[in-house]
Amino acid sequence: MDNHFDVIVLGTGLIESITAAALSKAGFKVAHIDPNPYYGADEASLSLDELVQWVNRRQEHDRSITHYGELPPHARQYSVSLGPSVIPSIGPFISSLIASGVSRYGSFKLLGRVVIYDGGMLKDVPQSKDDIFQSKAMSLLEKRRVTRFLMFAAGDFENSKELHGQENSPLLDFLHRIFLLSEATARAITYALGYCSFIAEKTLPALHRIRAYLKASGRYGPSSFLVGYHGGSGEIAQGFCRAAAVRGGVYILGRSVTSLSSVDPAELENPVLTSDLPRFAIEVDDLPDRLHCRCLLSSTSLLPGHFRTLADVIRPSISSYGSPRPFAVARCIAVVDGPITLPWDIEDSGTSEVSDSLLLVFPPGSLHGGSATSAVHVMTAGPGTMSAPSGKGILYISMPLLTNSVHSAEILLRPYLTAVLLLFPAEQQQQKTLICSTFYMQELNSCTASTSDPLVGLLAVPSLTPHTTQGVDEAAIVAEATFRKAASSLNREIKEMNQGCEQTVFWPVLAEMEEGEGDDMHW
Repeated sequence: MDNHFDVIVLGTGLIESITAAALSKAGFKVAHIDPNPYYGADEASLSLDELVQWVNRRQEHDRSITHYGELPPHARQYSVSLGPSVIPSIGPFISSLIASGVSRYGSFKLLGRVVIYDGGMLKDVPQSKDDIFQSKAMSLLEKRRVTRFLMFAAGDFENSKELHGQENSPLLDFLHRIFLLSEATARAITYALGYCSFIAEKTLPALHRIRAYLKASGRYGPSSFLVGYHGGSGEIAQGFCRAAAVRGGVYILGRSVTSLSSVDPAELENPVLTSDLPRFAIEVDDLPDRLHCRCLLSSTSLLPGHFRTLADVIRPSISSYGSPRPFAVARCIAVVDGPITLPWDIEDSGTSEVSDSLLLVFPPGSLHGGSATSAVHVMTAGPGTMSAPSGKGILYISMPLLTNSVHSAEILLRPYLTAVLLLFPAEQQQQKTLICSTFYMQELNSCTASTSDPLVGLLAVPSLTPHTTQGVDEAAIVAEATFRKAASSLNREIKEMNQGCEQTVFWPVLAEMEEGEGDDMHW
């Protein structure tokens, strides 16, 4: 194997995988290394037996992670996600899926309904004007007020008189004071349309999210979001890796980096042209030769401490997330024996539609024994996305945390798992509905400020934000910024004309583009 590369990427998380695919497609020579035997890192999609192996490895250094239950038959027919998320139908991530051709490697479907837990019941959240006027839960006056807000949020509100001076006020207060919405309606909009994670999130970034999601509704159907098959994000990360491999990327999984150092040109046995001298040398388990590169891109968790302080850290744009970046996220994965048929208040929606891909939101303070400050999201998956065998279902429960919690993930999330199981139809409650459950805390690598004088060609990316609806778009934004910095460090930028201006291209269109590449989504 040739051991000289333009770029070496450490970690196959979603950000790193998107960047590797873009660099490979642009003609750079890329090697991609991950100590795990699977793709996706913290966003990986695993079978249930692989999940148990992952738990066992984690428990060696993290005793707070807990797992209950036995492996069911056909454990490999499950695809569970370590970082579940949904995909906005319009945004930078889906643009990357299509422009890269990775959309051809996976399948997607519309997210079912978005429901909110309110007073011990599930209520459908109106996502459009039609939903509002079909609702039987709101008065005519409230419908008019909600419609007025949605028209405001879908437009150019930045310089409006309604928003003036209110940009940094909590969205919940803004909806009460400016649009006179009831408590229940304001909470539904704040947590299940604006997807605020915390009670004090600011109005302006939340409005940006609402506008984006309103525009996304209707592109592929009534929902603003898609969900991926076979576990979602991990399967998509693998698709980007496949795209890189098609363009010549070299993949090394299940082997750890044992040494990382800066290169002294005098030590090279066969010096190359000065402009192409490698900057970094890497030693990998069971590989006889060192690997060399001019640009090293890594997740912050895989960089040794002294290199982490010298890296140019690619920080996510504030506008891409819009709320305080969490310190950690408490997670639960629960497998249930029986199809997921969570009913909601039929009077709200006028329908008894059933889907195994739902998003259930618990606002802060909505559940006795739950969090008073964080919203909790429950995503569901099942055979409809090829994530579980027929008659089985998966629940993903997540709670973002702004500070280090003194409580374990199980203590934080057990009340929500119990509440969700009680929402099942009575005939399912009488059965043994819970097959197995895993509780764990995902700590997010801090995105500290870069040094004022970083090593040229040394780039680091943070953990993917746990935001259920915004995480994948942030991944695409960070990946594009990383791509541009990597290309610049290699003294090469991929440019094309755009509206009369020459611009660096994230996904360059190649003359030999494969047949079908760039087509729309695969259903």
